[in-house]
Amino acid sequence: MKCTQEEYNFHQRILGGDPVAFAELAERLYSDLVRETGIRARSRSTVTVEMDLIEEAVGQALLDYNDHPQRYDPEQASMKTYLVMAAYGDYLNLQSKEWRHLRRKAAPQPAKEGQSEGEREWEIADSRQDLEALLTRISAEELWPLVEEAFPDHADRQMVVLMMNGVRATHSYARVLGLSGPASDEQAREVKRVKDRIAKRLRRLGEAHDERA
Repeated sequence: MKCTQEEYNFHQRILGGDPVAFAELAERLYSDLVRETGIRARSRSTVTVEMDLIEEAVGQALLDYNDHPQRYDPEQASMKTYLVMAAYGDYLNLQSKEWRHLRRKAAPQPAKEGQSEGEREWEIADSRQDLEALLTRISAEELWPLVEEAFPDHADRQMVVLMMNGVRATHSYARVLGLSGPASDEQAREVKRVKDRIAKRLRRLGEAHDERA
């Protein structure tokens, strides 16, 4: 077995449908995966590594693993190695798509009437502070069942996982929401709308927990 015992335990829990295992695994590995995927990208590239795309790729690799854990073989590689390889492949695809989009974009699109500069930003402010505020009062182990109850929709829960891990790239959230195509103002506004809705529900979840405490 090439994975660590801890990785194997996480893998078995996820295969068994443990509702909190993936959130715990993502929280534990995310920073290391971003760092190691970035190192791998820099060692194989002569251009500047785009860290927002690295973060998006790591988030996608984690989500893909959670959707299809049976594809990972603990006998072939450690989980961290497996996820770094997957994230690096996703990064190359994202980078290629970004470059194609930039080449096609001859000039910035004019703002629509009444549209603010903030609405034109592709990178939108995240709502991690709402989760951090909850985690100061509720343990991660206790929080995830509450999240699953508050967010029955699978896409909403995937959004929460990305927010928990501090992912800022609009692309990552757009992919979860099934918004295809290159980054756009419409994507950014729709992602912001969904994140705002989730943030409000998280605040209510925290308030309800405080009332019961």
